[in-house]
Amino acid sequence: MSKLGRKEREYRERRSAVLRAAELIFSKKGFHKSTMAEIAQIAEFATGSLYNFFKNKADLYLTVIDERSEELFQSIGKEIANVKGSLEERITSLIKAHLAFFEKNSNFFKIFLTQRAAFEGITKDEMGDKAHKIYLKYVDMVAEIIEGGIKREELKGLNPRETSYALLGMLNSIITYWLTSGRKRGSLIPKASALVEIFFKGTTNPSSSQV
Repeated sequence: MSKLGRKEREYRERRSAVLRAAELIFSKKGFHKSTMAEIAQIAEFATGSLYNFFKNKADLYLTVIDERSEELFQSIGKEIANVKGSLEERITSLIKAHLAFFEKNSNFFKIFLTQRAAFEGITKDEMGDKAHKIYLKYVDMVAEIIEGGIKREELKGLNPRETSYALLGMLNSIITYWLTSGRKRGSLIPKASALVEIFFKGTTNPSSSQV
């Protein structure tokens, strides 16, 4: 593999700086209230120079979601690929990887989930559709894992996609609570065991009497 030339290396470094600044601003203010001028100020560039990397604010917003989501998918996929055991072991690996990724990337979580949902609720256009499809890619990835467990009769014959939504909803709710509580409750990772327990066994006490 050949080394990058100086200009290409500088271009990528500057582009990455813009993406980091955009992620910060979008996570704080959402898409509509954010401006290219604010992003340029954080990145320490002239506003006009941002258009050397991205066509407009929408292009920048979708690029943040697309590239950071791809990092998430690769992180999850890598962890799951190393697990050859039961569905419960694979789901445990997925949950831990999901929590670990968003613990390190909490600003992106606000865009990936909170701001994405708000954005789609306001605008029903091509951009909203693209943001939704990126999220659905993750839903389908998890659904495929669940479907494999159903085929091996490790889970009931449920709808894989609906079950995927349920699992991700539970995970994202825990992360939202962690963020809104000021992260005073420690790391997210130890919460994985409780989430696995709830997903596979529910919350009913087996020793409790049933009427």
